[in-house]
Amino acid sequence: MKTIIPAVASLLCAAILLNSCAAGKNSITLNQVKNVAEGPASCFVQLNDGSFRQFTTLKLVKGILTTPHLLGDDKVVINAKDIIAYQNTRHYAVSSKILTSTKSANVSVETLPGFAVKVLSGKLNVYCRKYYNGASTSDEYFLQNGSDGYIVSYSKEVLKNMLKEDAKASEYFNSKAKESSKSKKILAAVQIYNAGQMMTKN
Repeated sequence: MKTIIPAVASLLCAAILLNSCAAGKNSITLNQVKNVAEGPASCFVQLNDGSFRQFTTLKLVKGILTTPHLLGDDKVVINAKDIIAYQNTRHYAVSSKILTSTKSANVSVETLPGFAVKVLSGKLNVYCRKYYNGASTSDEYFLQNGSDGYIVSYSKEVLKNMLKEDAKASEYFNSKAKESSKSKKILAAVQIYNAGQMMTKN
């Protein structure tokens, strides 16, 4: 009995240490994303280690026999596996490595496969990613509260919770307003929320 107790204690300590290491690894990734400085004319990639590389131009290259990649300054090849985010003159996009999703998204339409493009910025950010649903491509949405780094999959419950401090945005999202698509309702509700937050600051 005396030998069992120290063994159990050792196992518990090892489990706690492993768990804290895993949590630390996740927080590093999230903080790396949080520190991105976006700008409308700035072109950069953020590498997996969190560092940045600036470019004058950054283009998406794709083709029938070409693996989609970025081309910096018309000569530097940047592969999706080597970066967690990038920005060019068209948009800012983040890698699937930092998105909470179970869907496989290997579609390359406007960005690298698996990457989500930021479509709305403000206190609440919205990202959109294309994925293949078996018959055609569909949009998958992600939400980010401010710049805290956590980018989570959209669901009605998640967005309702994020909008709850703004009565107008909540009322609109919870209403039976007829929108032509689910995506338009999401974007319209977030726009109302972000506009309300700007008014509160001023």
